[in-house]
Amino acid sequence: MKMTDIRLEALSSAHQLDQLREHVGRMKDEMRSLRQENDKMQTALSASESGSQMSLQRSSAGSQLDHQFHLNDMTSPHGSIDMLLSDGCEQPEGRRITVCVYLGYHGKNNKPVDKCGESVIGAMYVSGKTKWDMLDNQISKLFKDHVSRIDPVSNLGLSAESIARYRVGEITRYRDADVPELLPCGYLVGDCLQIRVTLKGSEQCCVDSLAFETLIPKSILQRYMSLLLEHRRIILCGASGTGKSHLAQRMAEALVLRSGKTPLPGSVATFSVDHKSSKDLHQYLAIIADQCEGASAADLPTVIILDNLHHAGALGDVFNALLNVKYQQCPYIIGTMNQTTRSATNLQLHHNFRWVLCANHMEPVKGFLGRYLRRRLVETEVCADVRKRSDESSAAMEQIVDWVHQVWLHLNRVLETHCSSEITVSPKMFLTCPMDVEGSQVWFTDLWNYSLVPYMLEAVRAALQLHGRKAAWKDPAEWVVSTYPWTNSSHEPDWPSVLRLRQEDVGYEGFTHGVEASKMAAQSGTDSEADPLLNMLMRLQEASNYSSLHGNDSDSTSVGSHGSSINEAELSRLESTL
Repeated sequence: MKMTDIRLEALSSAHQLDQLREHVGRMKDEMRSLRQENDKMQTALSASESGSQMSLQRSSAGSQLDHQFHLNDMTSPHGSIDMLLSDGCEQPEGRRITVCVYLGYHGKNNKPVDKCGESVIGAMYVSGKTKWDMLDNQISKLFKDHVSRIDPVSNLGLSAESIARYRVGEITRYRDADVPELLPCGYLVGDCLQIRVTLKGSEQCCVDSLAFETLIPKSILQRYMSLLLEHRRIILCGASGTGKSHLAQRMAEALVLRSGKTPLPGSVATFSVDHKSSKDLHQYLAIIADQCEGASAADLPTVIILDNLHHAGALGDVFNALLNVKYQQCPYIIGTMNQTTRSATNLQLHHNFRWVLCANHMEPVKGFLGRYLRRRLVETEVCADVRKRSDESSAAMEQIVDWVHQVWLHLNRVLETHCSSEITVSPKMFLTCPMDVEGSQVWFTDLWNYSLVPYMLEAVRAALQLHGRKAAWKDPAEWVVSTYPWTNSSHEPDWPSVLRLRQEDVGYEGFTHGVEASKMAAQSGTDSEADPLLNMLMRLQEASNYSSLHGNDSDSTSVGSHGSSINEAELSRLESTL
C-alpha cells in the first residue's frame, strides 16, 4: 500500500508539473506580446523622457518576471502549487465557494437526507479558468490543511486519501473518474455556493468519516470497532461528560451501515437505565433472548445501547438471560457507565464483554476539547470571511482557544493531586466558549467564578475529610493569572477578576492547625512529666471526661458520680495549691 501511495503521489506531482509548465508557457507568450507592444511604444515616444523611462521600467520588469517563471519551472511542483492556490491573493477571481464535509449518514447513492450534519472546513474561489484537476487539488489541500489545524499532533490520522467523493451542484465527482462535460463553474450557478465532501466510511469499511465527526483519532476508532466486531459487546467506562453516549450512538450507526442496512429508527435500540428500571432491564434482555432463539429474530435491532449501566446493580445477574444465546445471533451491545465495578472480570469471562476506558487524562478525551474548539474557530472564520478580520484578532483567538484547553488540563491535574482521578472536570463545561475575544473573556470569568471555583471547593474539602492532606496546596488561579491571554483594556489594578482559591478556603489551613495542635499536645505531655502538679491535673481532667462520656451506663453510674465528686474536690484543692 505504501508503494502504491508513493506512485500515486509521484504521478500526481508529474501531472501538476505538466500543468504548471503549460501555465508558464502561456505567461511567456503574453510577456512576448507585452515586449512587442513595449517596443512599439518606445519607438513612438522616443522623444519623450518619461516615455523612455517607462519603457525601460517595463523592460526590466519583464526580464524579472521571465527569470522568476523560469525558476518556478525548475523548482518543486508542490511549492508552485501552494503559491498558485494561496488564499492570500489581493484580487481573487471567480466566486467564493465554501467547502464542507458531511457528518454522519447522509443517504445512499449520494442522495443527501434533509437532516444531515455538515462541518465547514474552508473556502476557495472558483472562476471560469478553474479546471477539474485544479479543483481536485484545491479540495485535497484544503482538507489536509484543515485536519492539520484542528489536530496538529496526528491530523486525526486522515489525509487527502480519506476523501471518497465531493458534490458540486447536481454532479458528484469521484476519485479517478472521467471529467464532466462542463467546467466546475458551470455547476456552481444561482445560489449554489457550496461544495460538499464525503469521506470514506462504512461503505468502504473505513472509519475516516467517523473519526472526522467524533474528533477521535483514526487509530483509536479502529481499535474500538475491531473490539466490537470481534466480541460484539463492549462497555464504555468513564466520568460523566466525556462523550460516551454520543460515541456509542455514532458507533452503532456505523455498524448498521457496515452490515448493509439503512439506519432506521428501529435499527438501534437505546435503553437508559436508572435506579428504578433494573427490573425492566432484566425483562427487556429476557425478551431479546427469546427473540434471538425464535422466529422473530429478523425484527431484532442491529445494535442495543444500554446507557448508564452503573445504576443496574449486579451486572452479572443482569446479563444472565443472554448466557444461552449464541453471540452471532444476539445484537451488538454497547454499554456506558461512569465507573468500573467488581463484576468487570465476571462480565469479560462469562459474557464476553470488553472494556473501553474514557478518562480525562488519556486519549481520546484528553485532546478532544482542543480539537473541538479549533474546529469551531475555523467554522467561525470561514462563515465570517476571515479576510475581513484583522490578523491580530485571529491570532489572539487562536491563542485563547489553546489556552482554554490548557486551563482544563491544569484544573484536572490539581484535582487528581488533591482528590483522585475519578473526580475531575469534564470538557463539556468548556465547549460553549465564544469565538470572539471580548465574549470569550466574559464567558471564562463567569465560568471560573460561578462554576469551576465552587466545584473545586466542594471536591477538595470532601477529599480532605476522606483521605486527608495529600500534598501542599497551591492556588490554581495563580497559573490562570500568570498565563492570562486577554489584555487589560480598562487598566484596573485587580485584573483579571477571577476568584482565588486559598488554602484557608479549601480547609487546608484548619487541617494544618489541627495537626500542629496534636503535635503541641504531645509535646506538652512530655513537658508535663517534669511538673507533678500539672500532670495530676491533666489526668484528673481526662478521668472526668471519660466518666462523663460513660455516664449513660447503669453499672457505672454510682462510680462515675462518686468519681466526679472526688475529681471536683481534688481539682479545687489543686487549684488552691497552684
